[in-house]
Amino acid sequence: MYTYSTSPVHVRPELDRMAEYTPGESQEAFSARTGIPVDQLIKLNANESPYGPAPQVIEALGNFSNYNNYPDTDSRLLKKALAEYAGVDSRHIVVSHGSNELINLLWHIFLSVGDNVICCPPTFSLYTSVTTFCGAYVLEVPRASDYELDVEAILQALTPETKIIILCSPNNPTGNPVSEQDILTLLDTGRIVMVDEAYIEFSDKPQGFAHLVPQYRNLVVMRTFSKWAGLAGLRIGYGIFPEWMISYLLRAQCPFEVNLAGHIAATETLKHLDYTLDKVKLLVNERERLFQMLASHPYLHPFPSQGNFILTEVDVEEVKMEQLRHVFESRGVMLRYFNHPYLSNFVRLTVGRPEHTDIIAHALDGIKA
Repeated sequence: MYTYSTSPVHVRPELDRMAEYTPGESQEAFSARTGIPVDQLIKLNANESPYGPAPQVIEALGNFSNYNNYPDTDSRLLKKALAEYAGVDSRHIVVSHGSNELINLLWHIFLSVGDNVICCPPTFSLYTSVTTFCGAYVLEVPRASDYELDVEAILQALTPETKIIILCSPNNPTGNPVSEQDILTLLDTGRIVMVDEAYIEFSDKPQGFAHLVPQYRNLVVMRTFSKWAGLAGLRIGYGIFPEWMISYLLRAQCPFEVNLAGHIAATETLKHLDYTLDKVKLLVNERERLFQMLASHPYLHPFPSQGNFILTEVDVEEVKMEQLRHVFESRGVMLRYFNHPYLSNFVRLTVGRPEHTDIIAHALDGIKA
């Protein structure tokens, strides 16, 4: 006869202090809330590409017939293409189901209960939720008034339990890049420096910092196909790591981490770079037009960006956030709003097509400040 324990099963205590990551509202949720049909929405709240993937990507996905088989767990073809694109040897590359999954993996490999990481808000909030899930803590070092890193404050904030320094370049949501000198200074601390380059293709230096990884034991660069390549829905990303980390990452990673569709789409994107990078150029040009239009309104203060988005401060003495939001939402325009105290009077606009900028301009012209 079996006896069963009557002691209750408890959820890990870290989850009680873990804030749920809140992404930009989906089209379906927005449509249900506002009554505006999905096909009439302009989705500019998640930094997705409005152009989608290259036609050759769509064709290759449709022509492939062996989806019943598992993908190559070593991602050989994709890693070879990524090595050429990123300018590093393939032995430094790990492919994953989106760069967020690699961030989660890196955290779980290196963080123990009681450790801490340093991040510089405002920045991507996922870093905090993953840290908490590991039983570790975030030491926040706020950015300067121009959103540049305060490197001296970071150095002063270090503790013996600090394992990772998190940098996002260009930073989401502020759009500014990290300088190479700041990265080199922080690498001298011996802590792992993780540079999230999700938006690097839109920046003035699209080569990023991948070339430095083979020179440093503690530098990690994360990248994704979600933004520049129009593949957000297929969840494909990669990381560039010091060679000594690779075996630990592969040991901890689930087998067949990246689906076949992701492999095909990323490989075909890299075969047809001209198409996708031309779309990136269109967005960079439109970013400047959007910035100038926003800056022409005295109650809006956009910040220069090297991402595919623009963070804009709203002078709430002139225009209430509720008024601004109502004007956009009534036209089916989805923007990113924030509950974070650093960003309560800010809105982030994804750069869209020229006609999207026109609609935003028309909406703003209807606001009486």
